[in-house]
Amino acid sequence: MGIFVKNLKKGRILKNCYITKMKCFIYIDAVKIGDADLSVIDESMGVIGGRFIPSGAYHKFQSLVQNQCEQKGISNLSDFNYRIANANHIDLNPEGGIGITDLRDFDEIYLECAGLNGDQLMDFK
Repeated sequence: MGIFVKNLKKGRILKNCYITKMKCFIYIDAVKIGDADLSVIDESMGVIGGRFIPSGAYHKFQSLVQNQCEQKGISNLSDFNYRIANANHIDLNPEGGIGITDLRDFDEIYLECAGLNGDQLMDFK
């Protein structure tokens, strides 16, 4: 699925491009905690991010994740053994880690990961 956008700078169109979102599966250890619709956020750093859609299993971790977000702004690999797999169920193993931002006062939960290589990012284009 692609979203057509126009990049604007000072009111002028610089170029047209497509932002592609890919559904990924998110785990803590072997427990699937939800899905995420992710797109490339920063290609040079190998960063993807997007909306996290929790499954029922996420709710047993949610209060801990929210506490970690309140304390340090994000819940990441130092808190849980997060895993992310693409639509083909292949683990992505980002070098920079995986993080979830779930704040009590907001309805949307955000997932991001950094340090993907160029080949992995190609799936998101």
